[in-house]
Amino acid sequence: MTAPFLSPFLKATPRNLESLPIAWARMTELGYSPRETPIPEPEGCTRTRCAGAHHGYPGSEHRWALVDELCGVEFTAYYSHMRDRKGANPAPPRRHKGCPYSGAANAARRAARYAEIGRPIPAWDAEALAATQTA
Repeated sequence: MTAPFLSPFLKATPRNLESLPIAWARMTELGYSPRETPIPEPEGCTRTRCAGAHHGYPGSEHRWALVDELCGVEFTAYYSHMRDRKGANPAPPRRHKGCPYSGAANAARRAARYAEIGRPIPAWDAEALAATQTA
């Protein structure tokens, strides 16, 4: 596993350094990892505006270039869409759009894939955990 790192455009402020391990843990928990091949940083990015995706943790409002460890698809996601919401109604973990392992109907396949890649089934994936009990 790659050690957590900031996107080159993101300054190493105390807030960003505090958020980095939290975001990295969430990315890992969801079965994602940074793309192995760095992507070029988009030109003209600022703290609040950017049209591209970033290699490394880019903050919560910029797209992060990731790969899904379950299906191998490269995609981009905002960390703000991956993290839990504050309060009593946390955002449910979910696969990226189009993932063939997504949804209740694919729980057994997802559980088998976790085992195949040597990852434990996350505690939040009740469907995949239940599929291992009935198999």
